[in-house]
Amino acid sequence: MSTTLVSRANESTAGADASTTRPTRRPYLHQVDLIRSVTFSLVIFVHCLTQTTNEFTSMPVNTTSLLLHFTRNTFFALTGFVLMYQNFDKQDFSAPTFWKRRIKLVIYPYMIWSAIYWVVNMWLAGRLTEVPTSLTNFFYQLSWGLSGFQMYFLFVMLQVYLIFPLVVWLLRATAGHHVALLGVSLVLQFAVAATITHWNPPAAVAAHWWQNYATFIPYQFFILYGAVAAVHRKQIGAWLQGKGWWLFGALLVTAAIAVGSYVGGVWFAGKPVHDNNSAFYPTLLPFLVVAMTCLYAVALHWAENRREFTPRFARAVKYASNRSFPVFLVHVLVLTMIMYPQRNGTSWVLDAIGQPWATIVVYVGTLAGSLLLVEILRRLPGALYLTGRPRVPFRSPRADSAPTLADDAPSRREGVSVS
Repeated sequence: MSTTLVSRANESTAGADASTTRPTRRPYLHQVDLIRSVTFSLVIFVHCLTQTTNEFTSMPVNTTSLLLHFTRNTFFALTGFVLMYQNFDKQDFSAPTFWKRRIKLVIYPYMIWSAIYWVVNMWLAGRLTEVPTSLTNFFYQLSWGLSGFQMYFLFVMLQVYLIFPLVVWLLRATAGHHVALLGVSLVLQFAVAATITHWNPPAAVAAHWWQNYATFIPYQFFILYGAVAAVHRKQIGAWLQGKGWWLFGALLVTAAIAVGSYVGGVWFAGKPVHDNNSAFYPTLLPFLVVAMTCLYAVALHWAENRREFTPRFARAVKYASNRSFPVFLVHVLVLTMIMYPQRNGTSWVLDAIGQPWATIVVYVGTLAGSLLLVEILRRLPGALYLTGRPRVPFRSPRADSAPTLADDAPSRREGVSVS
């Protein structure tokens, strides 16, 4: 919802029309940094949790994963928010210019890391020598974001970029009726979720039906939700004030509905403990909306009232947000390498440490290893293609530490791109 979604972009690219008036610099939204950092941290935790436990038989694991599905949808809401914040008021906004500037920051990392994960998976399967003759398989995986289990997010992000000019047009055309627009989108979202969860497609469709999660359609409401929130962010910020306990209560109620529906289905309706479609349960949808609203409210309160009093935490948040997209790209590779060594028929981490400490150790190790790898990749030639972020000079490690919202590279502000 990998997987988003206002970074230090070079608006003054060589070859830009000199007659174009530079837009007024927009205020930096520090709450976006905190939302992105929390979301990516939780996504990595879910991946570590499911890789260190038996998710097919454990209800606690699946219950945790069920609720943390809000992170994938937050990615897409954040992407809609950031892109609309940057572009809604641009009088000179054009689709070709937008596509030229944005898509390259995702498509190159997507292709490169898809190839890396495909080769690693072939190696793990003992089929490394088959790589030169298996390119058809690679291109199939590339066409659906299947090389790494997080790569579908980038595949969806590319789709979001392609349709974003249409989203801009839609919000401009429906000005004054955005509540109605979200209402229609929400009804459609329930219909899509119910179809994914309950429809059994015919054989002619079933072969590709399970790949619905790798299209933008199951996330259309969240993209619009974030985009509309960006346009009305001041009114939303004012409305959220003083509603902390109401939001917390709504979070508990909607979580209880989602968990109760899942547990009841397993206990009384014979549903499997693990369901690949759990992210699209209709009963989960209210919780997803409330959870991302609560996260935005907390982040906004911190940005406006606490950030100046927590300078170290603020620096950590900015650092994490700046590296979130490349960390998202590499973390599955680091996680795989941590889990790969075997002992007594299982991963050495699980055998040597045991649960629940193994999950914690793997999570911390994955975060630390991913950040270290990103710091190396960000300093290599071609860093933009590997990480979606500009190269950091070896002698200027803080060169990218003070971006502005208007001038940040797109890969940071778009959910991953922040995913």
